[in-house]
Amino acid sequence: MDWKAILKADIRNEAQYNAASLEHRRSWHNSQKTAYHRRLKALQNQHSVDLTDVKNPVYKEMKGYQDMRAFHGRQASRLKNCIVLGKTECNDYYSLELERDNRRKQKLITTPTGKLDPYVELSLEVYNNLTNNQKSKYHASMAGYGKDSNFHSRMLDRIKNDTPLPTFPSPKYGGEPTKDFGKEYTKEEYLSMDKDSKIKYHSTMSSRFKRKGNSELGKYHWKMRRRIAENSNLPTYFSPEHEQEGD
Repeated sequence: MDWKAILKADIRNEAQYNAASLEHRRSWHNSQKTAYHRRLKALQNQHSVDLTDVKNPVYKEMKGYQDMRAFHGRQASRLKNCIVLGKTECNDYYSLELERDNRRKQKLITTPTGKLDPYVELSLEVYNNLTNNQKSKYHASMAGYGKDSNFHSRMLDRIKNDTPLPTFPSPKYGGEPTKDFGKEYTKEEYLSMDKDSKIKYHSTMSSRFKRKGNSELGKYHWKMRRRIAENSNLPTYFSPEHEQEGD
């Protein structure tokens, strides 16, 4: 059966869809997904369209088929989960128009042209308006993509460990290791620090030791940091040696 026949088969309108069983709906969505996938692949094989030529009619057609393939895939997955859980009703939809924003939006792995979708580098202005959680996701994605992976891993580490060092969307804005980050502190300096300074100190040391491969010391300083940040009654120390001294 070709893709056109699949698209015309079985359920033809919303009323028929609502009257169908969950298993029937799931099977229909899977058929639709297969049909749109075949049509998209046919266009990709027949045409060479530049990734940035979004106004090209062929590109728009590819994008439409890709969106419909994803839509039917989402509904089939929802219905499968509902069936496994023994439900008689499910939060599924007959059409993309009915679904609207009632879904979790997720970046597609490939572009409509079939190529891996590159992650877009953010500007400094856009980056600075992100929350730390959004920045973490951005750096994790960029590090996984491969471009400037060491830089993005370093930025991600700074955010997770709440270090005093700033973070940036790309190397061209800054973010290289600094001399201050390698600064050595003394126990006397530590004892004279206020709460916030001690938190930053332990964050910095935890990050430093983890990067050097010393996970035990990294965990130790993170433990001290957590005690201070959470206002624990447990004492905190400059280092394991300081703790052994019992000061």
